[in-house]
Amino acid sequence: MRHQHELPSHYELRGRGVSQRGLTPGVLITALSVGGVLLLLAVTFVADWFRTPDLTLSASPLLLSPNGDQDHDAVTAVYSLSEDADVSVQILSEAGSLVRILSSQQPQSAGQHFMVWDGRDDLGQPVADGRYRLQVTAKGTMRSASQGIALQVDTRPPTLRLVNLDDGLRVGEPSLAVQGLTDPDATVWITGNPQPIAVDGQGRFNFVSKLTEGSNDLEVRAVDPAGNSTSLTREIALVTTPPDVVIATPLEDEWTNQQLSTVSGRAPPGTTLKINDRPVALNPDGSFEHDLLLEEGDNLIQVVATDDVGNLTTQERLVHLKTKPPLLTLNVEEGATFGDPVLQLSGRSDVGATVRVNGQIVPVGAFGDFQVTLNLFQGDNLIQAEAQDQAGNVSTLSRRLRYAAAPPARGVERLVRNLSDLPSLAVPLLIALPIILFLAFYNLRPVSLVLSVDRRSFTPGVPGEGKVLILSLDLSKPARTTLEVLDHYGRPLATILHNRRRSAGEQHFFWDGYDDYGRPVPPGEYVIQAVAGTPAANVTSAVHVTVQEDALVHDRVGRRRVSDGRDIIDGREDFVRRRPNRR
Repeated sequence: MRHQHELPSHYELRGRGVSQRGLTPGVLITALSVGGVLLLLAVTFVADWFRTPDLTLSASPLLLSPNGDQDHDAVTAVYSLSEDADVSVQILSEAGSLVRILSSQQPQSAGQHFMVWDGRDDLGQPVADGRYRLQVTAKGTMRSASQGIALQVDTRPPTLRLVNLDDGLRVGEPSLAVQGLTDPDATVWITGNPQPIAVDGQGRFNFVSKLTEGSNDLEVRAVDPAGNSTSLTREIALVTTPPDVVIATPLEDEWTNQQLSTVSGRAPPGTTLKINDRPVALNPDGSFEHDLLLEEGDNLIQVVATDDVGNLTTQERLVHLKTKPPLLTLNVEEGATFGDPVLQLSGRSDVGATVRVNGQIVPVGAFGDFQVTLNLFQGDNLIQAEAQDQAGNVSTLSRRLRYAAAPPARGVERLVRNLSDLPSLAVPLLIALPIILFLAFYNLRPVSLVLSVDRRSFTPGVPGEGKVLILSLDLSKPARTTLEVLDHYGRPLATILHNRRRSAGEQHFFWDGYDDYGRPVPPGEYVIQAVAGTPAANVTSAVHVTVQEDALVHDRVGRRRVSDGRDIIDGREDFVRRRPNRR
């Protein structure tokens, strides 16, 4: 018996149009899954069809100079894709025309990529200077993304000029100021300087370069932002050594008797030469000659050479012109007769002269005096003397002397001769005897001597200044007088008068504070002593004098003011024989 709720295994719901057969849960789930997948595929396809890929672009450098100098020769473009895309990379001109295709519809995966442009067009030729655009396009299924970046192509090097800096320039100072002009946006570099030189808004620049002695290679380089560069090289010579000047004639301290002197020598070619402030031209090989008129006495010749950079050399020559022949005197007269076969010949000449007597050189003393012993022959003798000074002037003297040796008289003959002469001599002897007695009495009377000075303290001056100490000598009668300056040891330093016969009365002498060798005496205490002698006796008078120091005198020690040994007495020149050095 069937349950009333049981249904038949096969039935149809006719009213709803649903068949109970085949509509199971598994079938329903499968159907829903397939439908969802199809719907998802449809939505994904549509989204993918209309989606645009993301694109980012950068490039470096933006300034390009494709000139092969390895600086800014190419630009590198870096771009990133968010997903796979077909990428095209193009170079466009400023007007938009196609210049170069770097990539065309090249499939590329998502990520970062780069592309290099070397500044050439599709024909491989360098493009002209100007503005360009690098364009990158990433194409999706239906839509594309594009990015561009501006580039500048500049192959023209910057201008570069140096002011007053010629190649081969010679300078005399190690600090060289350099000025120049370039593009305002350029950078300037100098050889040996790791830092760039500043350029102002007008392109001007300046710097100081330190040079070394000799040749210096100076390179200045200007670089613009595109990497184009311009270089200038200069060879600069630093010369700090003065020019070498050689004077051949005249010699230093030369004596001459010719009024015309030729100055000759050699200097580096190109040197500016002056002799005694007068320009002198150089020969191509650097030699020179110049005639000068000399003045009597000392002549200073100054040669000044200046090279092309201002280095200066000065050389001097001291030349003495003497045209007068030297003094030459002898102590014998022409025709004199001597009874002694040995002659002591003496004389005087200029200091520094060379004296020859009968061909024999005779030494000349410090005051020009000389002496020589000669042997005479029986009869006539010829004495020839010659004096030649340093300038070549010559003085000559000749003397004819006679040597007659009389035979000695025997005793009886002398007695007879003397007795025979008595009658003829009696009257003259009677007349002369009183006179002789009177003169003998007059000469034997004592002499009085008084020496005084105008001041007890004295400061010598330089030669020629005229500072002198005035000495007053009062004699009661004529006498041979010696006047000397003694040091504290009593040694004579300066001989003012030596054993000269002076007349009676007051006489004046002068001492300039110098010794017999022309040197200023040291400061200190000195004694000025006068000695007067007669056959009866010698008398002495002395005064003490203090000599003070003058720095100028001791800095310029020279010859005495009156170099030939003369003293000025009562306005007259009286030659005084100097006492030889007693030390």
